[in-house]
Amino acid sequence: MIKNNWLRWVLLGLGILIVGGGVFAWQYGQTHFAPKTTINGKSVAGLTANQATQKLASSSSTITNRVYLNGKLLVTGKQQTLANVTKAQVKTALKNHHGLFAKKANTVDLTSSDEVVTYRSNTLEKQVSDALTAYNKTATAAHPTYYYLKDGNIKTQAATKGTQVNVTKALASYKNQIKQLKDIKLKTSSSTATKAETVAAEKVKQNLKDSLTKTLVYHVGGKDYTLKGSDYIVNTKPGQTPTVDLTALEAKLTKINNSDSTQGKSFSVKLLNSGKTIMTNNTTDSNYGWSLNVKSEAKMLADKFISSTIKSGTKVDMKNYSGQNISYNRSSAIGSTRVEINLTTLHEYIYVNGKQKEDIPVMSGTLSGSNKTPTGLFHILYKQSPSTLTGKNDNGSAYASKVSYWEPLTEDGVGMHDSSWQPSKVYGNPTYRSTYHSHGCLNNPPSKMKSVWDNTTTTEPVIIYK
Repeated sequence: MIKNNWLRWVLLGLGILIVGGGVFAWQYGQTHFAPKTTINGKSVAGLTANQATQKLASSSSTITNRVYLNGKLLVTGKQQTLANVTKAQVKTALKNHHGLFAKKANTVDLTSSDEVVTYRSNTLEKQVSDALTAYNKTATAAHPTYYYLKDGNIKTQAATKGTQVNVTKALASYKNQIKQLKDIKLKTSSSTATKAETVAAEKVKQNLKDSLTKTLVYHVGGKDYTLKGSDYIVNTKPGQTPTVDLTALEAKLTKINNSDSTQGKSFSVKLLNSGKTIMTNNTTDSNYGWSLNVKSEAKMLADKFISSTIKSGTKVDMKNYSGQNISYNRSSAIGSTRVEINLTTLHEYIYVNGKQKEDIPVMSGTLSGSNKTPTGLFHILYKQSPSTLTGKNDNGSAYASKVSYWEPLTEDGVGMHDSSWQPSKVYGNPTYRSTYHSHGCLNNPPSKMKSVWDNTTTTEPVIIYK
């Protein structure tokens, strides 16, 4: 019986101790910060609100505002003085971070100075942004697998990771740490090429392949020339788009131009009005035919070689040239629709498809001197009706002659037109040339010029000879 009473008292005592200990532990946990708890970077684990307030008050009241990037100092901001954390702030933190145990660290940041946050959100953030941008200028950029051309073969350069920083992500991390009253630490991983960069690199590879194998059928002067990309695509740097050797292409076009162009060259022409064969001169006065603008034409063809929209085998007509694009062979470039003007007899012959439409007596300019009518092979630049011809007389006075029909042959104003001011006796009569000559134009009788207008077209060849 005595033994049972003793056991009962022992158990009762143990119960009281357990309950009392539990109550004490609960009360302790409610009034003390949990393990691994820090406030503003200072450990307050196991401290009461009063103890924590005293510790924080005795700690450093300044903040250095240093910013690190991957462990290395990036920006040193100005030092700032912090206001002491209040007891009320600490008590509020204790409500959320008390206890005897802690599974993880509890980091508490009490904003004790609006001035610090304002500085970090404005001035310091701008300095960090500028520093990150400056860092990227010297850091290594990531790139995908690059392709390039060397000696006619496509080579590869392996992809590399970069040390450049994603500024947007780094600044986001910075902003998340603004209210933590301690040094800010930014961490970034190695950068890799973006999907867009990888796609662009693969596109370069395809462009290199296409440009190398591409052929263009160049149509010029009635002939076709096959141009191969492999003859003109040159070595490139890794990642560089196809590049054309313009010097080589210009050399090819110069050869074609010298061989096939018709402008400024002498032609053997059989006159339709007499059957006589003459040689046209090759002076700058003659403007009939065409001549390539080699540099512009080379640039046009180069663009087509590297364009992904131009397929191999595409036919390309000449585009950049002076004169008229006459698509005949050089030996028959003049054709049988033409105007023939004999300055010796002062007769003008109009032919359409080899058939004579008119034989018109005319008056010309002089055979030499400032008012001479040039000889050579020309073409009708344009047609205008009516028109007013202006210029200077030999004595320096100005003239303005109204005509019903005007067909210029040269850029400096020589052409065919009606001339109501001329006496009818002068047309076709060389003896009157010294007195009634024009300023170089072919004066036609007003009664005949309408027929000239009706039977000629723009770009039509005009042969003027003696």
